[in-house]
Amino acid sequence: MPFDYSQAGDPRDFSELIPDGTIATVQMRIRPGGVGEDGLLKRTSKGDAEMLDCEFVVVDGAHIKRKFWGGLVLEGTTPGQKEMAEANRGRLKKILESARGIKKNDTSPENLAKYKADLKDFDNIVFIARIGVEKGGPKKGSDGKPTGEFYADKNVLAAAIGPEQKDWHPVEQPVPFNGGGAAAAAFAPASSTPADSTTPAGSAPISPPKWAS
Repeated sequence: MPFDYSQAGDPRDFSELIPDGTIATVQMRIRPGGVGEDGLLKRTSKGDAEMLDCEFVVVDGAHIKRKFWGGLVLEGTTPGQKEMAEANRGRLKKILESARGIKKNDTSPENLAKYKADLKDFDNIVFIARIGVEKGGPKKGSDGKPTGEFYADKNVLAAAIGPEQKDWHPVEQPVPFNGGGAAAAAFAPASSTPADSTTPAGSAPISPPKWAS
């Protein structure tokens, strides 16, 4: 029997960005790239930097189930990349403070121990975030010159909200990361590749920089 689609609701419109400055609880997921610590980092196309490829899922409020993405460079070869990596380590610190309720001025051993984390500890971590909007920059052609077109604006992680801020509240964490599982295995090198290779599966071999050897 045919279904009367006039009775179906309209689909949810995800084309509208989450408003700049929105506070929400988010879950961070790492999309493994097969290199670096536990195979969780992703190498840039030029092979000169490695980053966490992150997906952020809103888990409460008016924008629940909405997603946005971002890359956190953690290893680099140029001065700009190294500066970015240092800043991103600070961002991961703030995420830990938000997720684990770490008080910045508490120097007790118990509190300081909460700062210890492997990269795998950030996969599925839940924290309070301030969501921002990043303006899309100009597109460039293969010759490196502007095409006159612009990338679309997008949502980004503006900041993690810690216990010292009024918008923070305790959050419940999911079951701890299991050490990689199928997600990391999917990005493991093929059996014909040496076990210590840092080349992502399915990509052409590259000459890694010194820090990646």
